[in-house]
Amino acid sequence: MTTGNETVESLSAGIYSNLISALVQDLVARETAKQRLLAARYPGAQPYHRDDTGALDIHGQPKTQESSRYFLCKNCGREISANRFAAHLERCLGGRGGRR
Repeated sequence: MTTGNETVESLSAGIYSNLISALVQDLVARETAKQRLLAARYPGAQPYHRDDTGALDIHGQPKTQESSRYFLCKNCGREISANRFAAHLERCLGGRGGRR
């Protein structure tokens, strides 16, 4: 079916294109307003660093092994390696299955 020089297909493609454009513009406007609000609330905030290799932390610093750090458990008085501290606290404070 034709109306003048335009077909139904070209009219529907134009409508679809306009709908997509309106959706994209709405999305961009909302995200821009969100970013402006965040910038106004937290003026000194720095964006997190993204590293897909896993070699850097969220601040862009090289990751270090925390096994060299030890923390004192205030419940039992033992020094526990940083990478085992959460598991130790679960056992130490959990009551069931704990040695102390």
